[in-house]
Formats: sequence, C-alpha cells, structure tokens
Amino acid sequence: MKLVLSVVLWLAIYSVARGQNDSLSVLPEHFRDIEIEVGGLMSSGYRTPFWLQANQFALVPRSSPAGTLRLGIQEQFSLSKVYPNRHISYGLQVAGNAARTSAILFPEAYLSLDLGHFSLWGGRKKEIIGLGDSTLTSGFYSWSGNALPITKLQIGTNGFTPLGFTNGLISVHAFFAHGWIANSDSVRGSFLHQKALYVRLGRPNSRVRLTAGVLHNAQWGGRSDVLAPGMTKDGRLPDTFNDFLYVLTAREGNESDSPSLTKFDRINRVGNHLGSIDFSVDINLGRWQAMGYYQHPFEDKSGVAFINLPDGLYGIRLVNRSTRKDGFQLKHILLEYFNTMSQSGSIANNSRYDGQDDYFNNYQYVDGWQQGRYVIGTPFLSRRDDVRAELRNEQPEKRIWAITNNRVQMAHLGLAGNISQEVQWQSKLSISQNYGTYRYPFVQPRPQFSGVVWLTWPLQLLGGAELRTAIALDHGQLYDNAVGGWISLRKVWKTIK
Repeated sequence: MKLVLSVVLWLAIYSVARGQNDSLSVLPEHFRDIEIEVGGLMSSGYRTPFWLQANQFALVPRSSPAGTLRLGIQEQFSLSKVYPNRHISYGLQVAGNAARTSAILFPEAYLSLDLGHFSLWGGRKKEIIGLGDSTLTSGFYSWSGNALPITKLQIGTNGFTPLGFTNGLISVHAFFAHGWIANSDSVRGSFLHQKALYVRLGRPNSRVRLTAGVLHNAQWGGRSDVLAPGMTKDGRLPDTFNDFLYVLTAREGNESDSPSLTKFDRINRVGNHLGSIDFSVDINLGRWQAMGYYQHPFEDKSGVAFINLPDGLYGIRLVNRSTRKDGFQLKHILLEYFNTMSQSGSIANNSRYDGQDDYFNNYQYVDGWQQGRYVIGTPFLSRRDDVRAELRNEQPEKRIWAITNNRVQMAHLGLAGNISQEVQWQSKLSISQNYGTYRYPFVQPRPQFSGVVWLTWPLQLLGGAELRTAIALDHGQLYDNAVGGWISLRKVWKTIK
C-alpha cells in the first residue's frame, strides 16, 4: 500500500508537469447549466420498487407515494485564455422529497480546481467509481451511486492521463481522498480514506485497450457508546495520525505505536477496509463498441489474494455507434453476472486466509458499508431494513448486522435505445437468488425479480423540456411485491461562451 500511495502522488504531480494537454478536449471559457425537475411516484404498496430507487444517490424515497422537486446548477470559469483546460468550477443540487418521511437533500455541493490533467476538489459529487458500464449497470461493487455522496477532499488526475514517455500508449487515472461519513446509529464522526490507481494500455483510437486498477476504501475513527466491550478504548475508535498510517497502508496495528488500539484493531487492522480490483477490455468492432469487465471484491487479505474467486461483478457491453435515429433502435446492450457466494470459504479462523468475509458487514462499524441508511456499494447486498419482515425476524440474534443478505447470485440485463428520432427508452431486468449470510443464512434461498422500463419524451414546453416516465415491478421472496410508476418534467437551461 505504501508503494500504491507513492505512485498515486507521483502520478498526480507528473500529470501537471508533463501531461499531454492536447489529449484533453478543449472546453469553453465559460458554461452554465441550470436544471429543474419536478415529479412523483406511486406504487401498489407502501414500498418503492427496487429499480425506481436503486443507484439514484438516495434521491428517490423508499416509501410511496412521494413527490420530488430538484434544483441544480453547474458552472465553470476559465482561468487562462492562453492555456486551455485551466478552470474553476462548482456544482450545487438540492432535492426536496415529500413522502412518509420527508427530507431535503444536497447530493452535490462542490468546488473544483482543474489544471490540465490535475484536479483538486472538495465537497460532495455524484460519483460511480470502477471499471464498467456506469449507464445500465446493476451497480458497481464498492462505489455504485446508490447512497448520498460522502463529503470529501480529493486530489488526483482529471480522468485518464497519458504518460509522455510512452507516447500516449499508457495512461493512468489516480486519486487520493479524505472524507467524512455521516453519523450512524452505532458510530459518530467516522472518516473515509479512499485511493485508487488505474492503468490503461492503448491510445484513444486503438482497436483494443486494456485497463486494470484498484479502488481501496476504509472507514476509520469515530466515537461510539453502544459497541461491545473490547471494540473501543473508552468509546473511542482509533483516530490519531499514527492510526491513519495504519489505515493508509492496511497494516496490522501495534499497541506500542498507538495506545488507542484495541486487541481487535491489532488483529484485524485499523478500520473497515473494502474495495475492488478491476479489469476491463475495450474493443472497436466498427459500428459496435464492445467492453468486457470484471470487478473483484476484497474485504481483507484473502480477497486481495483472490482466494474468494469466483466472487465479483462480470459484465459484457455492446454500444451501437451508428448516428441513425429514425425508427426503433437498440443502441446499448449490457449483460452482467454478480456472485458473492464464496467469500473465501465458510471457515472464519483459517491460519492464513480467513473465510466468511461477510461483505459490507463489520464488528466495529456494525451499521455496515452504508451512508445515511443506503448501501454505498452494490444495492444487491441488502440491508436488513429493506427485506421482507419475516426475513428480518428469522433469527433475532442476527439483528445487530445491518447487511442481512450478502451471499447472492444475480443475472442482469440492461437495454437502451430510441423509438423515434426523439423518444429514448431504457430497461433494466434483474433476477437473483439470495442466501443471507454465512453466519445467519436464510432458512431457504429467496428468489427475486426486479425490472423497470423508462421512456423519455421531448416536449416543446418552456422552449424544450422532457417528460420522464417509468414503470417498475418487484416480484419474489426477498422484497415485498410491488408495481410502481414514476413521472417527472425536467428542463435544462445551458449557457456557453
């Protein structure tokens, strides 16, 4: 991990000093987007169907009926007329939801400084992190856009940066971030440590491009009054600078270095670590662009060593690059398979590689890998509060675990295209078999189907707006059955100078 950190920081500096700026598209000196959307949803029960709420940055209420109003602005100012792509920008979005539990949310509120290939920003941004198809995906493994964005400060490259000494054949994308995770029922004031490094072989116009990388997340620090004895030191989780160095390098703790470490911290490493090791290949097939990818999950060293194979998210994407828009067209196809059945095996106390990885659960951060009661990663690892009532009560002793279902097999189909020159459509269809967890399996596997179809209609209203409509269905034994619909009116005003 020390080597990864050194490489990340070196690449960020190198991209400023030596980056090939002509590889970036030249942006206008000033642009502004103002967006407003008003809409609502209704379902056959109190619960919003899965594909109306999943991977929506927590903006769609879980309960039905509900209404929403969203206002947003993004603006960018050029810092130099001589050097392109030197600019400062900001974004702000506020959403007000009226439902059984009403809320005002701020999914975006950030300020960003971009100097060519170098980027520094702080605040909240809508992000999906990993290698894959972010448009139709079932959800990237560890950072999917399912939860409200975490407030953080981030430094890194501005997208993939070609390395000058390779003549653009190799490019990198890297970043380093510190964040503040929202208070939960068990822990207050915890932090996010996040870093990533992706390396791509192939130029933008290459027929084949290969990419690989790693995303490392860790929740650390904080205070708690409810954790079991031995999990904290006087209600405090490790949060000193020395403790951060353990988080940074994912090393086992040493009590002589930091008196704030418990025996649990020393044995299990400081903080709750997880992430994914990703691989992808892009192939230009002429009219079609193909992509294959794999996101490999890890929670500890057994995942890093790939002992938990074949767990992970597998995807194949085809995009039709034809510019023809008349008539019905299929423009985008995605097939995904998601598996978390291995978890490095069923033995929890192996002398070298522990099993029962128990994805997204943790003994100290018992609310799991979530922000504001939404899973941060793939929504197919289910929170206890989201599943059917009888599953929550099968085994009373498992109620301390926030993620009640993390052994899953799932197949997903995403499709998108247009019906005419203007009307666009999109569909997501997912079928899964759900087994609970290793420690507390469901009495029997629970099958589940969830699907949605979206239609976006252009309108002449307000000088050009769009009507967004959807119908979604949940049928199975994991969630309460529901049929629901969404309708909203969206308008964007663009200013470019």
